Parts: sequence; C-alpha cells; structure tokens
Amino acid sequence: MKRLLLALSTACALVIGSLTLPSTVPGAAAANSYPTNPLGFAFNSTVGLDMYAHPGGMVVTGRCNRYSPDFATARAGGAEVLAYLDVMERPDHTVCAADDDFYGGPPGSTPLWPYPTPGQRVNYHNMHMTDMRVGSAWVDRAVAYIQNLMVENKVDGVFLDVIGARLWSTLANWDSWPTSEQQAWTAGNIDLVRRIDVIRRAINPRFIVVTNNVWDVSGTAGTTAEPYVDGIVLEHHPSTSTVHQAMAAKQYSNLGHRRVLAIANSTDDARAWAGMQGITHVSDQTDYSAVSTPPVGFHRLTDRPKTFGRTTVGASPSKGMAADQKRGSRFTLTDKATLLGFTAYLDGGGGVSGTEQVRMVLYRDSGGVPAARVAESNTVASIAAGAAGKWVNFAAPAATLTPGDYWIVIHTGATGGVARNWGGDGPANWYGNNTDVFADGPGSTFGTGTTGTGTLSVTATYTVGY
Repeated sequence: MKRLLLALSTACALVIGSLTLPSTVPGAAAANSYPTNPLGFAFNSTVGLDMYAHPGGMVVTGRCNRYSPDFATARAGGAEVLAYLDVMERPDHTVCAADDDFYGGPPGSTPLWPYPTPGQRVNYHNMHMTDMRVGSAWVDRAVAYIQNLMVENKVDGVFLDVIGARLWSTLANWDSWPTSEQQAWTAGNIDLVRRIDVIRRAINPRFIVVTNNVWDVSGTAGTTAEPYVDGIVLEHHPSTSTVHQAMAAKQYSNLGHRRVLAIANSTDDARAWAGMQGITHVSDQTDYSAVSTPPVGFHRLTDRPKTFGRTTVGASPSKGMAADQKRGSRFTLTDKATLLGFTAYLDGGGGVSGTEQVRMVLYRDSGGVPAARVAESNTVASIAAGAAGKWVNFAAPAATLTPGDYWIVIHTGATGGVARNWGGDGPANWYGNNTDVFADGPGSTFGTGTTGTGTLSVTATYTVGY
C-alpha cells in the first residue's frame, strides 16, 4: 500500500480556468451505482482550486493550508473539503506552525510509538511513528483536535493518511514486528476511528471520515473499523485489481454518505475507476503539490443535505388550519444553495373529519413580509383526521437559492379544519393570508396578509452550490 507523499515542494501544476466537464465519461463502465466526482489534492498550491468549486467536487488540504480562503471559496461553490491529517507519524522537523499545533508542539513534543523503543519505528523517511496505542495521550489529543474541526465547521471532514489495519512500506517492515505489537497498532487505529465516529454522530453527523489505507486485511481485526468510516482511499492501484475493486464495493458507515476515493495512475485509469462499483471520487494526480484538471464530470450529491428553518417542534398546536390559506415563518439562508425539499410538523388533530391537502411554498422576503414565490413542493400531503404528529416530507424541484431571507409557507387545500401545524413559543414570526385557492396553485406573489406570534415548525433542505 503506497501512501501520500509529504509533498513539501512548492512546485505547482499548470491549470486552465474554471470549467464544467460532461457528466458522462467516455469509455467508463456502467457498473457503478454511485455517481463519481473529481477529487483534487492541494497540499501546497491552491492554484486551480476553482475548477473543483462545484457540487460533488472534493478537495484535500495540505498540512499547512487548510484555512486558506481558497478552500472556503471552493466549499461555498459546493465542493467538499477534507483536512489532511497524518495521525500515525510526525515529521522530524517543523513543517509549519499549523502542523506543530496539530502535533502539540515542535518535534520532541509528540509521544512516539514505544516499540521496540520509543521513536525507533518509521514508516516514511524523515518521520517517526506516533504512539497509536489505545488510550494514549497522543491519540486523546488527535481526537480532540478532530472534534474541534467538527465544531468549527470550516471543513467537511478529514483525510486520515495511512490509518488502517496494517503498514505496508519497506521502512515500516511490518512483517518483522512481533504479533503483539502488530495487534496493538491495529487496535489503536480501530479505536481512533471508533472514537471519532462516536463524537461525530453526537455533534456533526455530516462530518466525513476517510482513511488512506485498507481495513480488510487477513490476520487482523481491521474489518471491525469499517462501520466507523465513510470509506477508504485506494492510492495508485490499477483499476484492474479485483482485490481493490472488492474493497471499493464495501458498505462502510451507515450515515448515508459513502466516500470511497481512487487515486489513479493516469487519466484513463481514473475514468476506468469511475466505473467500478462503490467508487465515489477519482483523481489522476501523481504530483500532489497542486490540483490537476478534473478527470471526470460533476454530479450534485444529495446525501449530506443542510437545513434552514425551525428544526424543533413548537410547543403550541394551531387550530385546524383553514381551507385555501397560506401561513409561514421567515428564516435566513446563509449559503448559495440548491433546494431539495421541505418538512413541516403536522398532525390531524383539528377536530374535523376527512383529510386535508397540504403543500409547501417558498417566498422571498421583502421588507419583512413574504413577496415573490421562489419554489413550491412537487408533492402534496394528505393529512387524515386523527393522524399523530410527525415531520412530513415534501420533495421539491431543484431551485437555485441565493443567500438571504425566505418565508417557508404551508398552503392548505379545500377541506379545512383537519390538519394542525405546530409553532408558537416565540416572537412575531408568522404571516398569513385569508384566501389562495389550493386547486390553482400558490400565488406568484404571497399577497396581503396579517402578522402573528410564534414560529412555525417548518424547514427547507438544500445542497450547497448551484
């Protein structure tokens, strides 16, 4: 198993401005059920990063530049940004202040792998292996550092170099290790990703974790780690390798956003990897100093949606909602976005028999009231009398949304008094009007209405970028 180079050179690749590639790849196999997007490594130079600033794109930072404004710009355009971290070893010299901050100080500050003696093991030249034992002070620090990345939300996840079931380099000479030492290293790697997974599920389930190594290795307990990561990286293995094809097709985490990355040896091989089952991102880079032209096109991913609106259930139910009326609350969207759909917390406790139809509508704010219609749900819910309260989902067309204030609105059908919304317990963040006939769709403008107190339990979901 090869590993990513330290990549400290300042060389950068020649790139051509922003482009959109075709969504189909000539010659790629049709076997892959996952859309495959381009992957770029910007370890030193961020030149050309704008080529990846599209929904579906992915870029990996370097040791020192993860907070570069260029990554933030790519992320605002829809790309996923992964922070490069080398937890299992550290350079023997200072690379940059950010790197020393991760390792807890300059060389000599980081606890090293204690076998056979502290600091003796190496996996790559001019670096020494860190103390990866379960519960070590170093692993505690690494986990805390990654937890902070989740909280500050300036990257979408981490790219954990080398972390896996075993080491493969000639310098590491894994096969010469005593079995007990091998097991200790594997157990430490498994526990690292397990702890990261527990934390992200609690505070940021959208956070991506990929490891640049494999877990399915005979004679190790590595496969127990696969549910804790979103996927692995297959670095410079030929697309014809059936062993690595099988690893690419594995399920990994159940959080719903698999990310299995292939770094190919050529553009043609990257496109071949794109057709292999389970692969989600491909790169053709052999020089990691700067991104290359994306080898495949972009596909918008919807497996890590974001939400704006009220995600909690209000304390007060409404009366049965009247027929042919709209009512909504105002919320602020901070991202460039593409709409996915809506949710509303509704029940059938209005006291009238039958069913009541409901759709969702999005209006732009103007001067503190809803004005121009932006989008409406393409699904309609029928709420039956007596139905228990729940979040009801409404799919919607992929409308483009610019940052700003919007009103998320519930529009009710011709039979009134059945369904109730939930809100209240807040300031005056409610606006409704008396008549908008459901049968002919919501008005292109909201129309005149009246204000009220409270905030409805309604949301809009979206993906970042256009």
